[in-house]
Amino acid sequence: MLCTLETATTYYDPNDGLGACDAPLQNTDFIVALSADQYANGANCWRHIGINYQSQFIDATIGDMCPGCNSGSIDLSPVAFETLATLDAGRIQVTWDFE
Repeated sequence: MLCTLETATTYYDPNDGLGACDAPLQNTDFIVALSADQYANGANCWRHIGINYQSQFIDATIGDMCPGCNSGSIDLSPVAFETLATLDAGRIQVTWDFE
């Protein structure tokens, strides 16, 4: 499923917390949290998504759900976000696709 629209991306701090996929997550892991509808009651746990921002690309693993995210929007772990932009940016517009 390709998200053809640019979607809002922010970051959050998993900090060794237990993600919705029932495993501890680290700030240093390339983790993504999906909106509740795309999380699909855990059906997408541990799938990978490719994220594009400007001329940069990262691969992140779905490990959590973002209950406050609109459909298509994602939250990234700090290290994943920082690979694309500085944390000071706060929110960036990306495109992403399941791999």
